[in-house]
Amino acid sequence: MTFLERYLIAVDKCYVQSLNDSETEPYKSKYEARKLFEELYDVDIDDKSDNLEKEFQTLDLIEEDDKKKFIMIQSDQQAKELSVSKKHRYLIHLLLDYHIAAIYSDTEEKSEGESRLRSILTSIEQALHNPLLCSLSLNLLNQLILICTSFEQYNDAIEIAKQTEDLYNKSLVIEPYLLREIIHIDTSIQADDRRQEFEQTYTHTLFYLAQIYGKLDQKNESANYCRLTLERQLTMFDTNHSKHFDPFDWATNCATLSQYYMTNHDFATARHCLMCADKMLENVPSTHAENDKLAERIASFKRCWVKYAVNLLSDSSDRLLQAADRDVNPNEIVRSSTTPQFQFKLSLPPPTITCSFILDYDQARQVFLFAMNKIDSAKSYYILDGFVTDHVELCQDTSQLYSKLVFFESNIDRKCKMHKRRIDLLSTLCEEISEEHYLYIMRQLLFELGECYSMLLDLKLEQKNDLNSNKTIEKISHLTKLGISTFERFLSTMNDKKTKEKPETYADEYVRPVLLAHFYIARFYSKFIDNRLENLQQSLNQYKIIVNYVDKHPNSREYIEQEYSICKEMIDLLPLKLEKLRQIK
Repeated sequence: MTFLERYLIAVDKCYVQSLNDSETEPYKSKYEARKLFEELYDVDIDDKSDNLEKEFQTLDLIEEDDKKKFIMIQSDQQAKELSVSKKHRYLIHLLLDYHIAAIYSDTEEKSEGESRLRSILTSIEQALHNPLLCSLSLNLLNQLILICTSFEQYNDAIEIAKQTEDLYNKSLVIEPYLLREIIHIDTSIQADDRRQEFEQTYTHTLFYLAQIYGKLDQKNESANYCRLTLERQLTMFDTNHSKHFDPFDWATNCATLSQYYMTNHDFATARHCLMCADKMLENVPSTHAENDKLAERIASFKRCWVKYAVNLLSDSSDRLLQAADRDVNPNEIVRSSTTPQFQFKLSLPPPTITCSFILDYDQARQVFLFAMNKIDSAKSYYILDGFVTDHVELCQDTSQLYSKLVFFESNIDRKCKMHKRRIDLLSTLCEEISEEHYLYIMRQLLFELGECYSMLLDLKLEQKNDLNSNKTIEKISHLTKLGISTFERFLSTMNDKKTKEKPETYADEYVRPVLLAHFYIARFYSKFIDNRLENLQQSLNQYKIIVNYVDKHPNSREYIEQEYSICKEMIDLLPLKLEKLRQIK
């Protein structure tokens, strides 16, 4: 067995077979590969090919600070080390050192791995862009980026990435050899295949940078590098280098990228990304891993489209409100654009949903119907029995779609019907899921359900001309009681499970929802048409609960600043109103 054959066996064990290692022995293949690499240190190799001789003419091996180093030399310069075999053997040792260092890093010994990688870098840093060293240099720098990222040394990782970018730019005028060609240059390998291998490795660099900038919350940079990564991967797909391209992963990352543009009000680019993601899934073989995985991803992309619709309706209503407040054209708030910032080279069908901001009910209804179709389709996969969280989120999206559509509706009767549909949907869910197992979800549902009752009640009060009829009083009273009981149930979920007592202090994430629940209850009590004296007293009590909590926990005021001021006013005004009612009574 030749040296190269033994090397390739070790590589396969390290990077391919290790993927199938069991959970009980996750690094079995890695450790076996390390042993194989170490055994190769002492194996003789004598490759005196003309190609190898030629490449080493530009490389010299010197000793500096008690360490051997490769340096670049000009053709008219005399090398200090004339022996090609010595230079070749040392380079092969660096290649083996690289794999061993990578294994240390992969097996939770990152500090050891980093130390070994930096030692190798010292030996080659003055000749990084030599054709024989280029691939080794790029892979090594990528490993260091990963290690720095794992230590949350993000700025150090970015500095290393700059070295990688410089190396890549210099490599454009040469033909980098494959890693294994450090052992033996294979003249049967096409130059294009070598370049594509190198390009794929650099694509990993850009992908790492997308993640790093994401960790640093530099979302613009992260999105830019994600786009560059996807563009480069798509080029490989177009040039039939399928071994480097996974359409499933590409589609997933493209759909994820759409979320960034969506949250930045760029619906043209977000739509383009989602359409490309859908299109790319058509290229995933039906035998891909498990068919269920593909079905899950298709359903997941439909959810992305739902988020797109919800955000488009929400941003459109906010845009119109701000324009009305400032008495300006909506385009002065956020300009509507139909042109994406970039276009991936895929053949796409005509879009079935707009990317322009919505201006009226008819446009809003089209977006609503599009999203409802996606929800119904996604629900066929995310059924309640097995996908509780996902199913509930789809139902919450449905509720939000009705809520956003209400803004564009002018007819009060139809507005009421939309809120009733929200109430039916949310109240059914509250009965179907377990509060014990899905407490966080239950709290979300109860709070939103309480808000629905509040909005429906306000519409009913606006709708009714005769508030003194028994039928009207009964309807208002019924809605009010439902609203109060819903928010009281929400508040009860915060109580101690054993003592049932309310906590003296709420976690920061719940301060605003809890105090708002009391605020809503106070408003509900004030809406009762009958028994005004008793109900206004209950309303006053709720306002006092809010003020007392904030007074005891001053830091909580920032969570409810506006409502706190209203509570203070009501505590001053309601006693006067109560006194008048007592006098009348």
